[in-house]
Amino acid sequence: MAPDLFAINWDTLAEALMVVVVLSFVIERALSLVFEHRKFIERFDEANVKELIALGVSLGVVMKWQFDLISIIFIGDKNTFIGYLITAGVIAGGSKGAVKLFHDVLGMKSSARLDKEQRDQRAAELTDG
Repeated sequence: MAPDLFAINWDTLAEALMVVVVLSFVIERALSLVFEHRKFIERFDEANVKELIALGVSLGVVMKWQFDLISIIFIGDKNTFIGYLITAGVIAGGSKGAVKLFHDVLGMKSSARLDKEQRDQRAAELTDG
């Protein structure tokens, strides 16, 4: 495409970005049922698998509903796997941001998460003292 023909449909882009924000929160809240479960926290909290799970779920959602943010931005004539993957990454990254918002800013944590943090703090105090 010639550079002088490049244009962005700002109304469509704004709608698509709102979809990304909403999907980030929806996926984060849906996955919180798993990620905040006591057994998941005990087994995988330090393994950093939550990001991969969020990416996989996000990829499944965008492929199922054929939501390709890159094709929307560049007014593509078809969706692509790389577009789905990038879109899923943005949604999963937004989901991680939502987790930080809920946990760190708003202080909303499950009882399992609070228990683990207290155990970790006690263990740290025992090793320091």
